[in-house]
Amino acid sequence: MLNCQANIRNLIYLFRVGKWKRKGYIRLNSSECFEYDAFVIYCDSDRQWVHSELLKRLEEIDLKVCVHYRDFDVGESITDNITNYVGKSWKVIVVMSNNFTKSEWCQWELDLVQERRRRHGKEALILIMQSQIDSSHMTNSIRSLLDTTPHLQYQQGLGEDLFWSVITKAVRKPFKDPPTGIL
Repeated sequence: MLNCQANIRNLIYLFRVGKWKRKGYIRLNSSECFEYDAFVIYCDSDRQWVHSELLKRLEEIDLKVCVHYRDFDVGESITDNITNYVGKSWKVIVVMSNNFTKSEWCQWELDLVQERRRRHGKEALILIMQSQIDSSHMTNSIRSLLDTTPHLQYQQGLGEDLFWSVITKAVRKPFKDPPTGIL
């Protein structure tokens, strides 16, 4: 009986999606609909690497990247700025490190983008492990995120060109269909 109800609900949902598409509501699959190609979440202690390596590399290839220190609106609350600019960005890049896991702000931002991941699928996030996270700093939510979302490990030197190539392709990659379910 319950399986039949679930199937009926899913059928109704698919019917509604088809109706929405006919009315012009379609899934966004291009960064052209957004002001920024990527929004970067990072801990202030990782600022040097983010500014000198990540931003430099991405902006050299004409990707428009949003970072708080230069793009946020002056006078707006930090939470409103984060919410607004994540919404204006095609993808979200999360630069993870031990310092990231210790920061309450970073944890709050991560919680915010988890919702985006649920709506758009795992391609909405690009996780970069800038430095290995010690087990003593690993939270359950971060462990779960790392277990369910592909992430890249940054290592200077060998394999660095491949790392930057994969980051570039991940930012430009369209979303797949997001996870779907009706309760």
